[in-house]
Amino acid sequence: MKQIRDLMTSDVVWVNPSTRVKTAVILMKGHNISALPVIHNTDGVVGLVTLHALLGEAQDAPISSLMDTNFASVDPDTTAHNAADLMQESNTGHLLVMENGRLLGIVSDSDLIPELGRTYDPLTELPWSDTFREWAMNALKKGQEISVILFDLDQFGRFNKKHGHVIGDRVLQEVAGVFKTNTDPNLELTCRYGGDEFAIVSVRLADEAEMLAARLQEKIALLAVKGLPEKVTATWGMFGGMRTKEREDMHYAATLDDLITRASKNCIMKKKPFETAKAQDAPAAPPRDEPQAAAISQPSRQEARASRASQDAAASYGDERAPRLKIDTISFSSTGTEVSACVILKRDGKQYKREVTGYTVGGNGMLRLFAEAAAGAVCKTLAPEHGIVVEDTGINDLGDDEELVTVVAIYISPRQNTRLAGTALVRRGDQYRAAVAALLDAVNRQIELAPPACDEEE
Repeated sequence: MKQIRDLMTSDVVWVNPSTRVKTAVILMKGHNISALPVIHNTDGVVGLVTLHALLGEAQDAPISSLMDTNFASVDPDTTAHNAADLMQESNTGHLLVMENGRLLGIVSDSDLIPELGRTYDPLTELPWSDTFREWAMNALKKGQEISVILFDLDQFGRFNKKHGHVIGDRVLQEVAGVFKTNTDPNLELTCRYGGDEFAIVSVRLADEAEMLAARLQEKIALLAVKGLPEKVTATWGMFGGMRTKEREDMHYAATLDDLITRASKNCIMKKKPFETAKAQDAPAAPPRDEPQAAAISQPSRQEARASRASQDAAASYGDERAPRLKIDTISFSSTGTEVSACVILKRDGKQYKREVTGYTVGGNGMLRLFAEAAAGAVCKTLAPEHGIVVEDTGINDLGDDEELVTVVAIYISPRQNTRLAGTALVRRGDQYRAAVAALLDAVNRQIELAPPACDEEE
């Protein structure tokens, strides 16, 4: 929620007590305002006069006889909601903004209306996702590239269960404070996305946005929350901020949804290894019928068995790499401007299907839609903490009825993200199948080395 210092008019037009009604009316109409502070040289602010109070009064009457000496004032750090409540209590449409007896500005009810129309989380005083979406789409409409960063607090449910919701609320407030004091409102907007999730939309490019996210993660880890003996940590995922050319077939809401989805998937993929590690770090309870010494050696035996199993699996997988994925079928359907691309891949007689819906029609938009459907099918063959996302697609005319389709993708793993590129040479009219082939060309070699998921035939 914005403060009054962000909404007030600081270039204040004022009058002294001896000013005549005629002069005050001319000032108000000339500056398109409806109230004037009244300032005496020695006494400072002594009153407030409104245009409504001057209607029908003698033009030569002094303002001192018509001004309101019981005017309402607020501190510049007052929130818009609190200022609105004061206006209602004082039955006024204007508040003077004062600090240490000095006039800083004036705020009217019309200044507050746009801010009051936004929805805010009363606990963290951050906006909800509707403001986030409005800010993001306005940036897209201006032609700006945006990055979406999603933060998810680690083990937050445990804080509530172990220490109570008061402590949980305090954690959310402290984390929100990190976002407020370490982000630039001219470059990004932070919202509480829901539960223990926070979202940032920024006009920073990818490298700068990643640096911002890393700094925020470090700041959160340094928090010392009163009543909480444990450290607060957060996992973040990001997407966007990498495009260097104008978007084609732009649909702002669909584009934003796509960025949010990809950032969320990136966050989930990072978070799963963290949660697995936390579970593995938890000490095993000692068996009831064994002495304490046996309990000390038990984790060691478990770790040894897990290590041997891991080594055996790795050796087996290294000796017999997974067969390459191949295209089974591709298809698409459309309803108006909405298009659905369906890709079915096959390997060892099993099928992996993914359907993606978007609002793109023709051009690179359709190429990307099919590449994303293929990436989704590939993800079904991978372990949960691994994934493939499409970064960009392109097509070049080589002449002689041949075209080269290129797909750039990012392979996400717990250790690092790897950018990959694949190509497919095709005859005209077969670009969509080529987009799938190029995606497979980019990722097949990588997924041969990746841990597989449990194959489920579709």
